[in-house]
Amino acid sequence: MFRSKIRPLVLAALLLATVATTAGAAGASSANPEDRGEALDAAVEAYQRVYPDISEDAARAAAEQQEVRKSLYEGLVADGGRTFGGAWFDPPSGVLHVAVTQPRAAARVQTLGDELGLRVQTHRVARSFAALERQATALRGGTDEIARAARGQVGIDVENNRVVAAVPRRDLNRLVGRSRTAGVALVADPGLDVEADAGCTSRAACDWTVRAGAMLWRGSTGNNVCSVGFTARTSGNQRYAYTAGHCSNGNGVNWGTGGLSIGPMQASINSGALDAAIIRVTNSWFTGDLGGEIYMESVAGRTVPVKGVAPTLSYIWSGETVCLAANYTAPNGPNRCGVVGTNSDSSVRGMVRVNGFDACGGDSGGGWYWLSSSGNRIAYGLHSRSDVGCNGSNGGSRSWFSALPTIKSNWTPGLTVEVR
Repeated sequence: MFRSKIRPLVLAALLLATVATTAGAAGASSANPEDRGEALDAAVEAYQRVYPDISEDAARAAAEQQEVRKSLYEGLVADGGRTFGGAWFDPPSGVLHVAVTQPRAAARVQTLGDELGLRVQTHRVARSFAALERQATALRGGTDEIARAARGQVGIDVENNRVVAAVPRRDLNRLVGRSRTAGVALVADPGLDVEADAGCTSRAACDWTVRAGAMLWRGSTGNNVCSVGFTARTSGNQRYAYTAGHCSNGNGVNWGTGGLSIGPMQASINSGALDAAIIRVTNSWFTGDLGGEIYMESVAGRTVPVKGVAPTLSYIWSGETVCLAANYTAPNGPNRCGVVGTNSDSSVRGMVRVNGFDACGGDSGGGWYWLSSSGNRIAYGLHSRSDVGCNGSNGGSRSWFSALPTIKSNWTPGLTVEVR
């Protein structure tokens, strides 16, 4: 049966243009009151789960100030990121910690924090976050003894301004001298018991548009294995759908959602901090869509917009709440949230770690996003793996995702995630 794709126009007031523009959106529209309430409640609940001793007031203040804190980012990287060493937020105390390489930058950050009414503490460090990221990327792809021992288990410790390689315990003493020369910290690889969250379960499908969080099938309708991540397009207007790299079983295989084909798998990668794949959108039903959508069961039309994209890995701070657009085990359930533990976990290939929630089989490839206090959603990454289990809700549960800025800079520079 023919289905018209004419959609009604919705007018919305502009809100928080600075945050949205920094994150790559065309403009940020204000969320409706229900959306704002959902965002705040989800953030408060995530903070209380990860920090059991946090007070109700502290959790709510941490949630309400998310966008104010993030508005500092533009000032932190005004010099191209040369003096910005990264940032992290401590929810129980309400202090935003910012690392800088120069005293003048520290003074500027403190002034900005005071103007915004934030509790900011600066820390003088030797290296910028950009320099740390370059070193970590090189080590993951390196061939020296440390790189061979780490096997991609390389991350960034923002608080201590260092690159960390996780190596087998038996190699620690042997490599300590080389690590000092290389300026790399070594830790014993904890050998975390994690699993790639691909699976074959059931979810209420939606093939009206391709949106983050919907089921993906591989090869034939009903063979559901992973989740849709964010959609993207090239400068030549060719659309793609992101999912996890480990979901792919080869290029050229047809993929789809619901009862419709999307197109063939174009390419995939599952190495180091990168776990991503791109499906070329060839079905004419999807090629003309605007994109920039997230599946959301609780709203009309089951869709909410992507309002921006993290521009750099350093934009993702520990202490922030993030949510996953994927939910195979509860087809009509919510998008669950956790708190960023680190933006580069040496224990799991330098991926972003989320504390307080572990995803389930079939959730791989789903889109992780920052849910701001006003309800705007900023795309952060593609879900890769989690602690063995499913939907653990205690503070010790964890998930990991590949950051979109890392994917773009190291693998798909010609693709831009679609926003609205």
